[in-house]
Amino acid sequence: MTLDDFDRRILDALRMDARLSNVDLAARVGLSHSAISRRVRRMEEQGVIRGYHAAVDPVAAGQGAGLRQRPTRAGNAGRRPCRKLAAIAEVTGVWILSGDFDLMIEIVAVDMAAYARIMLERVQTTAGVASTHSMFVLATVREP
Repeated sequence: MTLDDFDRRILDALRMDARLSNVDLAARVGLSHSAISRRVRRMEEQGVIRGYHAAVDPVAAGQGAGLRQRPTRAGNAGRRPCRKLAAIAEVTGVWILSGDFDLMIEIVAVDMAAYARIMLERVQTTAGVASTHSMFVLATVREP
């Protein structure tokens, strides 16, 4: 699908606030309400807009902090643990990577003790996870 400048402006506005009504979106982009509706629907149908979501602050929601964990060096078995890791309730995302790491998962844990339990009892015991490397979000500057 080819996007024009209006489509890009619509996408930029929705990235900033996905809850914009089509009337507000039309005012920001400079098109009519009906033109916005058609363009947004077309981009949804073509898969340019994959969906809308709420960016939830895990601390404010009482879930603790978002902790990123990278299982590494799984070798030829690199893709095998993906489904098992994704089935862990506290795992909120699983990505297959290129480069030094094979996989990255995101874990939401209430505190470090809960995080340690998840890592030691669930993640590191998953078949195919050879080693891990943890990173912790200290502050969020901008999210997608």
